Amino acid sequence: MKPLLFLLATLVFTSSTSDCTVNDSSDGSEGTCTNNLDCHTASTFQSLVASYLTNESILPLLRGTVDNVVAKSDIDALVASLPANAFVEAGGYSDNYQGKDTRGYSALGLKELSVTSSPSEIERYQKLLQIREAVRLATEQSLNLCPGTLFIDYTTISQKGDGGLHSPHADNCHHFFRETSWSDGRASMATCDTTQSHPYPSRVAASILYLNDKSSGNFEGGQFFFANSSNYGEVEDEGRVPVESGKMIYFTSGVENLHGAFPVLRRDEGDAQPRRLALAMWYVVNPELDEYVPSQTFVEASTASSTPQSKTRQRAGYHPNDPEAPKGLFDIPLPNNVDVDTLIQSMGTYLVSQQNTPQLNSWKVSKYGEYKLHILFQDHSAMFSLDFGVAMMDTYDWGVVFERHTDGKKPASLQYQLQESVILHGVLDELSRLVLKSGHDEDKESFNIGLEKARETLPARRA
Repeated sequence: MKPLLFLLATLVFTSSTSDCTVNDSSDGSEGTCTNNLDCHTASTFQSLVASYLTNESILPLLRGTVDNVVAKSDIDALVASLPANAFVEAGGYSDNYQGKDTRGYSALGLKELSVTSSPSEIERYQKLLQIREAVRLATEQSLNLCPGTLFIDYTTISQKGDGGLHSPHADNCHHFFRETSWSDGRASMATCDTTQSHPYPSRVAASILYLNDKSSGNFEGGQFFFANSSNYGEVEDEGRVPVESGKMIYFTSGVENLHGAFPVLRRDEGDAQPRRLALAMWYVVNPELDEYVPSQTFVEASTASSTPQSKTRQRAGYHPNDPEAPKGLFDIPLPNNVDVDTLIQSMGTYLVSQQNTPQLNSWKVSKYGEYKLHILFQDHSAMFSLDFGVAMMDTYDWGVVFERHTDGKKPASLQYQLQESVILHGVLDELSRLVLKSGHDEDKESFNIGLEKARETLPARRA
């Protein structure tokens, strides 16, 4: 970037000036945002995006890259505070590469990052929120939106490992390619499939901030890319965005900006595992969908339990104003001599066998951290979780906690609630089989009582 343009880019993120310098990712040229007198409101911006269907020349207004949004020292400090084992598995990036059986993706959201156990983690969370706002502002200005137009729908720090990739997609609808015979030579046009519901139809834009590069992350590949929406998703050279720490990519969320990520590959055969880190954020224009920012919670470092289950943990606490706080379904005490690792593995295997019930891809099962299973419904309106090894609140030493989770912005669908009760009957039957076959009589009476109380809360009969 030229010195003068760099100065302008720096000013826009540190003052109230209305000018900003961006790199048009479609051809690498540089352009300047118009001033706030000409900025887009939510409605005029949506009209602009819609006009892409008949005027592809506006695409440079709907995507681009920006450098130096966040100071390198702040990015380096953030990365240094995020060890690879701190990340938890997450859904949505389950593609395999060349037959590798790996998800290749894990993440940390605000909920995980807000829980701190040291002064350095307290500082990290505060700095992250500052970075988050700087990136939101940069995205808003780069798309020439009036101040305060964009609200953050979701924030995550993603970690792609060996084989992690993301296939071309839009962020607010499922797409297909419709053949065309337009005079400008376009052979196809990516089109939203209105027959399929999408979990995030309100998203209007997104941003990706690279947090490391190939050298520091010990990887090759991993580049973000834009796929050609008018040529069956072909990825052209100018659509690839090199992985450079501090580079931010911004784009609108519809079919005009199909995008994905190339596979992350190990750079060398040393001990360091490949990890490509990025701060991903999605935006909406409805303030009611603004992401809940949890207050910082300080917890003492865990200590060994005095119960036979050395992995017993305290029940998670939630702020009373947290809209994403889960709904407790039921707790079931477990005999002390049940092996928690074996139980988690066996229940995970059972739940995977139920993913296509009652129909293909009805559920998606993932392991969250070391002791929790997440079971997400196909419409993404809700999921339920099984948390093993949680200390019970009464006389029992430990047990498994069942909870329902939503995003706090929309309720669980009626279809979800019906199917949840059906699958939970099966889960309780399997849990009973696994525990009772252990042959231990200790505490089984308490387990059976808890099991029957749980069944009484479920409205659907067992299948």
